[in-house]
Amino acid sequence: MKKLLFISVSLMFFMMISCQQQPKFTYPVTAKVDQTDDYFGTKVADPYRWLEDDNSAETAEWVKAQNSITFGYLEQIPYRQKIQDRLTKIWDYPKVTSPYKE
Repeated sequence: MKKLLFISVSLMFFMMISCQQQPKFTYPVTAKVDQTDDYFGTKVADPYRWLEDDNSAETAEWVKAQNSITFGYLEQIPYRQKIQDRLTKIWDYPKVTSPYKE
């Protein structure tokens, strides 16, 4: 448990260091719609309601554009593979569960 905590804190430390040299990103424009709900007399604006439809082509394109930026950044982190290898080594151990009957 202490090792996992140490790794988590170390990962956060390295991410803070890497965040100091933040590259400039051009995020995709997220469309807003005119959607307002009335909850017992209280008007609540929901301009991003269209993103809740995870089967729509528009949402799929928005996710694809966001993932392009996210994974483009994550893939350039120089110590990413070392972290992945270490976590795999830590988490890859024989696991045993209690037997059960159906």
